[in-house]
Amino acid sequence: MLIFLTGCSDKIENISDMNGNEVSTRSLSFTDYYWYNGQKIGINKLNNKKYILFDENNENTLKSYSATTLKFVKEPQLLQLSNKIMKKKLQSSPKNLKWATIETTASSPTLTKLNGIIYEAPYFQTENGTEVGLSHLYYVKLKSDKDVSKLMELASINKVDIIGNNEYMPLWYTLSCSKESTGNALELANKFYETNLFEASEPDLMSDDTPNCVNDSNFSNYQWNLRNTGQNGGTIGVDVNFCNARSITTGSQNVIVAIVDQGIQLDHPDLNVHSISYDTESGTSPSRVLGTHGTNCAGFISAKTNNSIGIASLAPDCPSMSISNSLASSPDSRQKRADGINFAWRNGASVISNSWSSSVAYSIINDAISNALTSGRSGKGCVVVFATGNDYSSTVGYPANCNPDILAVGSNNRNGSRSSFSNYGTALDIVAPGENVCTTTTGSNYSTSISGTSFSCPTAAAVAALVISVNPNLTQKQVVDILEKSARKVGNYAYSTTSNRLNGTWNNEMGYGLLDAYAAVSLAGGENVYFNDQTVSYTQTVSGMNIFSQNVTVTNNATLTFNFIQTVIINPPFTVNAGSQFFLYY
Repeated sequence: MLIFLTGCSDKIENISDMNGNEVSTRSLSFTDYYWYNGQKIGINKLNNKKYILFDENNENTLKSYSATTLKFVKEPQLLQLSNKIMKKKLQSSPKNLKWATIETTASSPTLTKLNGIIYEAPYFQTENGTEVGLSHLYYVKLKSDKDVSKLMELASINKVDIIGNNEYMPLWYTLSCSKESTGNALELANKFYETNLFEASEPDLMSDDTPNCVNDSNFSNYQWNLRNTGQNGGTIGVDVNFCNARSITTGSQNVIVAIVDQGIQLDHPDLNVHSISYDTESGTSPSRVLGTHGTNCAGFISAKTNNSIGIASLAPDCPSMSISNSLASSPDSRQKRADGINFAWRNGASVISNSWSSSVAYSIINDAISNALTSGRSGKGCVVVFATGNDYSSTVGYPANCNPDILAVGSNNRNGSRSSFSNYGTALDIVAPGENVCTTTTGSNYSTSISGTSFSCPTAAAVAALVISVNPNLTQKQVVDILEKSARKVGNYAYSTTSNRLNGTWNNEMGYGLLDAYAAVSLAGGENVYFNDQTVSYTQTVSGMNIFSQNVTVTNNATLTFNFIQTVIINPPFTVNAGSQFFLYY
């Protein structure tokens, strides 16, 4: 129910790893810079946002200006400095200061001309794409405590206030700019440092520093697929909601994910690999490494996580079972691949991940898939996942299209659009990140920029494993239903009610939408989900058996969706602003 309130050649389904295992570098030009550890760090000025500081007594006056003159991004906040600043400057007026971020345009006036505004400064973008605001503060570290007079003299010349020094680190001083100063905090921090009188001088650059939910070395910079903070030009929040899912489950050792591919490096130090493996080429165990592709796929499922090295994965406690096959054009290759699928479900696999396609359809492969779907997991069925293919085609490839119970997975990019290479069409079920993603590779190494539906496929397989971990009694069809119902409607696509697509609105390029690990495990676990005190500014899906919500605002043309099984209780205030949407799915 929907209620709308406002001789054949086989292909391995990846494109390339672009720069191999090397981290690529590029030459960038920047509008501005600041000094850190004796080096210039480049940043680019943004024209759409500014930081302002103003007297609290003038707040109502500022709010009375038209939106074309002054539009607050969010409610102004009272300025509160560290309580460890000693020798604080006494100010008789104004007693209370507030700060805010505002939207600006090329035609916006000079804000310090408006009554009550004490300071204004632009926002900037760092090299990795993160937005940072420039406050009115900057920090200067003296070379010696005898250098206070030098600081006072330079501060006086440049009309800045010395707020005080830090109780724990007394050589560090906090300085404050105003519209009377000779520059903003960035300009003056650089000016002070470049006198060579001080050990350091750095501007106060503000960013929403969401703490890492894991400490793996490549997580923050490269794993946008797990947590997209806008790094490298991405769109914040376009990810699989990894950190929230991790708060519920990291998987179970009893839930095995088989990877039918070129074999996993069994001794990779950053992979959780099951003790049972199989080589379809020789018909013996253990499996062999017949290429890098299997190890690439395993990283998305079972990379050891929060271990300070390498990468994080969605289901680190679910071991990967290595099933090796050459994926090459050779006699009897299709029967061998079918053998791999049959070995997997007969030896305890709950999920079977297949990042390959065949240019010719084979009944022997179809039968093996059918066996896994119906007989795996003691009759509850294995979840069988296939990549849709990388042919830039409007038709999903085989075998992903051969059985409606297969979960067929396409690829999206870091901005929430279908990857150009990702096959789509009537057999597409969902999408998952597969463009410029980071994973393990052979030789105990990592590839930081690899692309293909090959990597969307194990991502979905990992979430299926998480769902089974929280509710092992689910059938394979119920698991797939949960993944489809909990997917997020991202990108500028028209999702609509479609015949034979019963798990929500669907689009032929994106399926049911972007895989959402947290929503899926919440829905599977049957727990109560509380969604309170939230401002939703990008498309978001909340899933659970029962959803309780209060004090929510949907804004910025965003779409909020509640997927529920039994109950939704919404208490006011609950506001959906003009241009935004709210959906309920039962």
